[in-house]
Amino acid sequence: MSSPLASHTDIIILGAGPAGLACALKCQQLGREYLLIEGSNRIGGRLGSLYEDGYIFDLGFQVYNSAYVNTNRLLDLDELNLKYFKPGAAVHYGNSFQIVSDPLRDISKVFSTIFSNITTVSDKLKILSLKNSLSNYNIEEDKTDDITTLKFLKQYDFSSFTVEIAEFADFYLSEKNIGKDVVDEFFYIWKSEFENLNFNWDSFVHKDFELSNLMHLSQRDGHLKCGILDFQNAFIGFSGWDVFSLLENPRIYFDDKDNDELIEYYFNKTNQNLSFKEFLTQYYFLNTARQSRIIGRWINLDKKNKNNNYSKYLGVTFKRLEKSLYNLQNEKLSKLYEKIISR
Repeated sequence: MSSPLASHTDIIILGAGPAGLACALKCQQLGREYLLIEGSNRIGGRLGSLYEDGYIFDLGFQVYNSAYVNTNRLLDLDELNLKYFKPGAAVHYGNSFQIVSDPLRDISKVFSTIFSNITTVSDKLKILSLKNSLSNYNIEEDKTDDITTLKFLKQYDFSSFTVEIAEFADFYLSEKNIGKDVVDEFFYIWKSEFENLNFNWDSFVHKDFELSNLMHLSQRDGHLKCGILDFQNAFIGFSGWDVFSLLENPRIYFDDKDNDELIEYYFNKTNQNLSFKEFLTQYYFLNTARQSRIIGRWINLDKKNKNNNYSKYLGVTFKRLEKSLYNLQNEKLSKLYEKIISR
């Protein structure tokens, strides 16, 4: 490795993660002068472990795909002594773990996977269809155009949307003993209004930011002063989703007199493929659905935990919902919710 004080370096490698180390190894094999720069106090990047009280805590990836041809040329897999995992995962959902797996590879997990409520039946069928379509796949014979991972990611569609609003139907409407005819009307109106908007989304968005998950990083400059602790999910969808996650907080009701200005500022500073009027319609439409879903979520969580830790937020969430409906100015949804909530 070259000294940082060297007067001339052919190649500078930023980051001593696996890719950077692989580049450095290749440079060394070719006899090229290089400088490897790492900003942290260790090498490995997102690969690494911490040892504490007899336990090993992985910092990054825990699974290695042994089908990676190029990586296999660089690593001594025998020396690593890797252990094989069964296909699948134990997912904590609600207050328990559920096992989901590939039943075609692990027949013992057929029933737990089929009856798991983590994903919809539609999603399971899509996965099965994809697996079957790839069973005889040969990359050498693939003449289709390449697409980016971003394009391949599942878009937020009505199937995803239905799962969300179903929480309101399953827990709020059932709590109020609202009949099946009204529940059917609820889904019918949401579906017809969803389809009327002709969504065409191409933005990678996070999901459900919370104000409590934002941190002020005083040592940084500009927008980097705002740090994000975590988020729940990510998908291809409406670009303003993260905006109403922050401005329409379902736990804390704060003065929203600046919301209109902030929303317009965001719209003007981002590359949008729709008019501001259309943007606002989608913003309040999806926020109305989100607040509905969260009302159902609060009720469900308190039922599961047998307490009222979340019901205390219902007043704020209903207020957010009512204001969002007012801004949306959708006659069918307004009449629907007036009928439901007034019962």
